[in-house]
Order: sequence, then C-alpha cells, then structure tokens
Amino acid sequence: MSARTGSVAGLGKQRVESLTDGIFATVMTILVLSVIVPYVTSPVDFGLTPPDLLPIVSTVLSYALSFVILGVFWVGHHVVFHYIRRTDWALIWLNNVFLLFVGLLPLTSALLGHYPLAQETQILYGLNLIAVGSMLYATFAYATLHHHLVDADLDLRIVRSGQRRILMGPCVASLSILLTSLNTDVSLASFVVFPILFILPGRIDLFWQRQELA
Repeated sequence: MSARTGSVAGLGKQRVESLTDGIFATVMTILVLSVIVPYVTSPVDFGLTPPDLLPIVSTVLSYALSFVILGVFWVGHHVVFHYIRRTDWALIWLNNVFLLFVGLLPLTSALLGHYPLAQETQILYGLNLIAVGSMLYATFAYATLHHHLVDADLDLRIVRSGQRRILMGPCVASLSILLTSLNTDVSLASFVVFPILFILPGRIDLFWQRQELA
C-alpha cells in the first residue's frame, strides 16, 4: 500500500481500467461469435421460409440489445473511474465482482435470443442487469464514501447525481422482471428502454462537460 497515495502498490487505477477494458472487449467478442458461429458452421439451407428466419432475427436482436447495454455499462464505468483517484483492495474486488456479472451477459443474452418470450429467460436477463448495475453503484458509492478515493473537493451534486443515474438501471430491470408476470411482450419491450435512458445525456454528463470546458 502506498503511503503517499493510499493506492494498492502495483494495482493502480490504470491497471483496473485496463483489465475492465479487456473484459468488456472479450465479452463483446463472445457476443458476436455466439451469433455468427452457429450459422457459419451449419449447412446452408436455401429453402428457408419466413417462420424459419424468426429464431435468427430473435438472436440478432438479442445480440444488438446486449451489445448496446454493454456499451452503456462500459461508458458508465469510464465515467465512474474518471472521478476515482486511488484504489484499495475493497474497490478492486468490487470491480472484479462487477466484471464477473458482465461476463455472464453472453449466456443470459443467448438464452433471451433463443427463448425471447419465456418468463424464466427474461427474469434471468433482468437479474443479470440488476447485478451489473448494482455492482457499478457499489463501486461508485464506496469510492465516494467520505471522499476517500476521490478528490476531497468533488462536488456532492456530482456524487448524488451519479448514484441516482446508476440506480436507474437496476430499477428499470426490476420493473421489467415484474412485468414478466403480466405480459412477456411488454416486459421484453421494456428491456429496450434500459439503454435508451443512459444514451440520453443526464445531469452528471452536464457536470462532466462543464469540468472539461473549465
């Protein structure tokens, strides 16, 4: 442990970010391969009818949704670590658990692609999103607790705005899970809302832009 910075020696912020980028790149690659490989390796059938194409369309749409959601989580992690200045063992392991759940997304995404209207697969997918979002929130909340891993003068409005924005993800995923008991078509559509909420600029993005311009 470095006495000067409070960081874990040899496991600084840059190495945590590098590991995270590598995991996200790997998971996104696995997502792509899970769509392409089964159809590239199977015999070509020129007699496909529209009903036969439905599973393929479902798989591709599930891939697209999960890819965009992974992009949202990657951006969220990038913003969180923009404010983090130091690391400690707890932060590193919170980040590792965050990555653990990120790594499960290809599995839950494949299940959703094969059984898009099954309540069980939608619940598993939603739980996966809740787990990833909750761990990202835990990482940011821990780092900003008493400002011990961020700048001492970090505006509390940024902290609160960031926490609220991260929590939107688990809240939307929880709502989607609840909707599965009513109508799986509606709940499936609600998963599409998940990334849209984060692609649209939020308060913390405006704070960030002002800092960059200052």
